[in-house]
Amino acid sequence: MPEGTVEVELIKAHDLKDVEFFGKSDPYATLTIGGIKHRSKTIQDGGKSPVWNENFLFEIPHGPQELAIHIFDQEKHGSDEAMGSVSIPLIELFAVKQIAPCGYKVQKPNGKFEGEVEVGLKFFPKVHHGVLEVHLIEAHGLLDSDTFGKSDPYAVVWCHKEILKSRVIEKTVNPVWDEFFRFNVNSDVNEVLIKLFDKDDLRSDDPLGNVVVPLHLVFTDGEVPPTKYKVLGPKGQPQGEVSIALKFSSMD
Repeated sequence: MPEGTVEVELIKAHDLKDVEFFGKSDPYATLTIGGIKHRSKTIQDGGKSPVWNENFLFEIPHGPQELAIHIFDQEKHGSDEAMGSVSIPLIELFAVKQIAPCGYKVQKPNGKFEGEVEVGLKFFPKVHHGVLEVHLIEAHGLLDSDTFGKSDPYAVVWCHKEILKSRVIEKTVNPVWDEFFRFNVNSDVNEVLIKLFDKDDLRSDDPLGNVVVPLHLVFTDGEVPPTKYKVLGPKGQPQGEVSIALKFSSMD
C-alpha cells in the first residue's frame, strides 16, 4: 500500500446499542491505522446517537490496509464498556483518494450488528522527489505472436508521464535486455507500467502483455534486488515473467 496521509472525518453514529441501565451512554471512539491511534472526545449522554464532527490525520508508512474504529461508553467507575466496532478496508481509498461520508455497520462485542457510524475518508499520497532507476534485465516464456519464426520483443516503460523504450531483441521469447532507465520523480507515482510488444515490420506491433511494478519498497528501502514479475494478458492471464531491479535516490 502507498505511503501518505489518511484524513478520517468521524461525523456521528446512530442506533447504537445503549449499554447503560440508567441514563444514557457517554460514547467516545478510538481510531487506529497500523500502530497509530487517536481518540475522539466523549459525548456526554450521547446515548445511541452521538455526534462527534471531528477530523483525525494519520501519517502512514507502507503496509496498513485497514481503519479500525472502536466505540466505548466512558464509565466514571470501572472499565469503559465496549459498544461496538467497525473495520474499514483502505484499498479503495488508496485508489480513488476520497470517499464521501457514508454509514458503516457497527458490530457489537457479541458479533451481531446494530447501528451505524458515519465516516468520511481522504487520502493524500506522499510525494517522492528523486531519481528512480529501473533495471530491465530479462524475460522468460513470453508469448510467441509470430506465425513464422519467433517474436522480436521490446518494452515500453511508463513512469507517471515519462515513457522510455528498450531496444528490440530479435527472434526469442526469452529476451535479455540488461538496460537501465532513469526517471525523475516529483509526483505521487506508486508504480511503473511496462508494456511488452513484438516488433513487426509489415503491420502494427503485437502486444505481448503488461507488467505492473509497485514502487513502495524501493521508496522505503532505496533498492529492490532483481525480482520476477508476471506478465499479464488482456484477461489477466499469465504470459511469462520479467526480471527487474529498482533503485531510488531521494532528493528530499
